[in-house]
Amino acid sequence: KDKDKDKDKDKKSDKPKYISGLVLDDSAPESPASQGEEATRTDPTERNKKIEALQKEITALQEKVQDEKLKYQKLSTESVPVSTRSKVKSGLFLDSNLACQKFTLESEMPIDMVALHSNIPIVLLDTGVAFPSISPPDPGEDNAFVATLRVHGSSNRLQIQLMCDEGQVGTLVAYVVMRVSPKVVHRVEHILLPLSLHQSLPWDDKLWQSSPYCEVKIQGTFSQGQMHSWLTHCFPSIPAKVPESDVVKFAFESTFASTRVTAEYSKGEALFRSTNFTTLATIKDVISREANSAKVKLEVKAPIFDESCVMQLLKLLHPKVSKLLKLKENYLCLEALEQLASSDEDRANLSPSMREILENSAELKAEHKNNEKRIAFMEKVLEQLFLDRFKFKGVNVKHRLSSVQTLIQNYSWESFVELFAAAR
Repeated sequence: KDKDKDKDKDKKSDKPKYISGLVLDDSAPESPASQGEEATRTDPTERNKKIEALQKEITALQEKVQDEKLKYQKLSTESVPVSTRSKVKSGLFLDSNLACQKFTLESEMPIDMVALHSNIPIVLLDTGVAFPSISPPDPGEDNAFVATLRVHGSSNRLQIQLMCDEGQVGTLVAYVVMRVSPKVVHRVEHILLPLSLHQSLPWDDKLWQSSPYCEVKIQGTFSQGQMHSWLTHCFPSIPAKVPESDVVKFAFESTFASTRVTAEYSKGEALFRSTNFTTLATIKDVISREANSAKVKLEVKAPIFDESCVMQLLKLLHPKVSKLLKLKENYLCLEALEQLASSDEDRANLSPSMREILENSAELKAEHKNNEKRIAFMEKVLEQLFLDRFKFKGVNVKHRLSSVQTLIQNYSWESFVELFAAAR
């Protein structure tokens, strides 16, 4: 047996054996990077250049850090930097049913207080669970609107209804204070566009076939992309990307006045039509301002003004004005009726219309909550329409603006039409 084992060992030892290894080939070419590194290590000139480049980079970083420190010191000399994980989400969107904008704030932590600031006038309609405190405007300090909202209870979400005058571009800034310790403030900002109460509509080639309109035509050296960019500074619902078409077409509707406006533009030419001449005046002013900033030459053709647009616009606004003023009248009657008709016998002697006001007192009070603000807003709209109506005819009627206030105080359809009649 031992002999057999020895034979097996001899057989295994007869198998071939291999040895592997790696050899450096000096003849292989070096890569440019390795050659550069080798040159830097061996050549003093290259090494000094590398050191100088690193020193310049360090100096630039030090200057950047110093600039950030100075910015922080300018913010406040008493503030203490803190780290917070809380975040604030915000949104500003149009409510077409209420013809107003809704500003929402959401946070992971309960909201304690919100400070609002804008450089254009804003009307607060509903502040939800917050109690507002509005400060007097200071146009000299670019504070057309300043308000503080103290949130009641523990709420992570706040929704605010507001209206801003169309025709002006501005910003809405909110400083949100969390109910945490230490106190931290989050700043959010939104752009308020000059035609923010307009919503987009599907394009209709037959829109102006049965309706009067005014027209503004603009020509110049602008591109289609430039005109598209300028219009995004007017309307909130225009996409950022230019549609692929030789002639881009958009249609919009005012949620407040129910008027419509269309835009058609290509390279070097743009055409705008609307029943609302104030809307056209706003578009023309915004495009002229943006083109001036971009140093693009424009030629605004003489506007086509259809006098029948005035009557068409008044017919659209008349029921809105009448409803606001009627609600105010009914509310004043309700206050008097609640004092006089204290018993069922007194109520039995009232006319059916007066009894109806008393029966609907709760609903009437709820509707009247923001009615005075809406009347004031409507008065501003009518004032601007009054100015633009005659501006298109080359007549300045600023001295007659008090006539609009008189109209609101003693409103009638006849006086409404007479006010907007051709200048005498």
